[in-house]
Amino acid sequence: MKTISVSNLKTHLSAELKKVKAGEPVVVLDHKHPVAMVVPFEAEPLFVKEAAKSYEYKSLTPLTNKDPLSALLQERDERW
Repeated sequence: MKTISVSNLKTHLSAELKKVKAGEPVVVLDHKHPVAMVVPFEAEPLFVKEAAKSYEYKSLTPLTNKDPLSALLQERDERW
């Protein structure tokens, strides 16, 4: 796998991105230590895909029968 320093990557970014796009991953080195890997983008971004089905509202049953405000006030009183 090819490695490149941060400074060389900044200098030759367009050329290196063309190589990555062609399928060659690149490991980026900062002071001879690997810090990142640039790989070709293979999947379609999530925001481009259409939803599988439309949104449907579904009411849910409460997890508890206790009033949430009274539970919060009780917890607050227990702390002080």
